Amino acid sequence: MARTITACQQAIVYLEILRCMSKKTKRTAKEIRSMLQTRGIHIESQTVQRYLKSLSESDPAYIERDDSSKPFGYRFKNTAETFTQNLTIEESLVFKLVQEHLRYQLPARLFKNFSPLFESAQQKLDSNIGKISNEGRWTNKVAVVPNSLPFMPPVVKPRIFEAVSQALFENRQLEIEYRNAKGERKTHIVNPLGIVQQDPRLYLVCNFVGHTNERHIALHRILNATKLSIEAQGSERFKIANYVASRHFNYTTDEKHIVRLTLVFNSPETKLNLEESPFNQTQTITIEPDGTFKLQVVIEDSLLLDGWINTWRDRAGIISVQKELLESVSTKESH
Repeated sequence: MARTITACQQAIVYLEILRCMSKKTKRTAKEIRSMLQTRGIHIESQTVQRYLKSLSESDPAYIERDDSSKPFGYRFKNTAETFTQNLTIEESLVFKLVQEHLRYQLPARLFKNFSPLFESAQQKLDSNIGKISNEGRWTNKVAVVPNSLPFMPPVVKPRIFEAVSQALFENRQLEIEYRNAKGERKTHIVNPLGIVQQDPRLYLVCNFVGHTNERHIALHRILNATKLSIEAQGSERFKIANYVASRHFNYTTDEKHIVRLTLVFNSPETKLNLEESPFNQTQTITIEPDGTFKLQVVIEDSLLLDGWINTWRDRAGIISVQKELLESVSTKESH
């Protein structure tokens, strides 16, 4: 793999190498590399050898290395069945969290390949439900509460998500046909740069070949997607965190407005909540002579911000709202 990979991608490669192992048959690094390539994972021979060495010397070691002759052979140890069949409750909980929260952040093919682990984890958790034990009660003690209305997610075709995620993982260009919000069908070749999940919607962040500006396209509006053999361009300089920070997706217009927001309110509970979870590091809260509280913060103006203010106006005891425009930046992307 020519480019630097993240810790998450490295973990995926380790798991895929384990999936290439057999108890009966010894496999060489070359054979394992070939198996990885058929699954869309392209890494150098030396990297495969290094990973295999690390796995065989780890504690616990699930694979053994036969170095009596070259090329070395690798296979599962007889005790390696505990990796998939005898998961601990802690391991099962981790795999359950991975299944729930990384469903749209792993390449589709790799996520599908891990289904035996997810099934084993679920069986382990199911076997503890109803038992008088801390482990058995755990699945009823953890929940994620959305901070927005619970919309149903739009349908993303599995073949579309698989093609997009694999192209993103392998850093390959994509040919896509999509229908925009106006109902127009367009076909373009794009450089995939990232996937963003916003509430129930998934977006492909990309740039169109021949253009340098980034944009995002709703995955459910992609009608066809084909991974190409051409290496994608621009990923080495692209940072998904910077892109997300630069816009609120569906909550801003083509103009990004930075304002100094001033809120005057009278609720001590609101003061405590905003001190515990501030808007950002520029936020200050002072007590006015009349006993009210004044919050000031430099923030991007958006429908999301207005929605928060309108939602909490009465309960937070908001008396006045002022916005002082500090900066306007055009974010419109022409294509």
